Amino acid sequence: MLNLKEIREEKNLQQKEIAERLNRTPACISSWETGKTEPSIDDLVKLADLLEVSLDYLLCRTDESGVVEEIRNYSPLHKKMLSLFEKLSQEDRLQTLGFMQALLR
Repeated sequence: MLNLKEIREEKNLQQKEIAERLNRTPACISSWETGKTEPSIDDLVKLADLLEVSLDYLLCRTDESGVVEEIRNYSPLHKKMLSLFEKLSQEDRLQTLGFMQALLR
């Protein structure tokens, strides 16, 4: 079960707004909220980022929202790097991390 509806309402967001930001339909968001269907892992991560909560809170695994304050304080360069990193495949992420570690040696 997701905390999606509760969090969405706390943030004063409509299903339509969430749907637009995730390139989904409002019906899809409604289906997630009612438990008829479940979002993919990618959509869960996007939801947590959009709603600024931890995945554990979104998935009802903790009572604490885990708002990601740190990310708000990141520089524009850090935010851009994170944004680009999230678009990579898992394999490319691992290769990128390896490259970064090699640069630090």
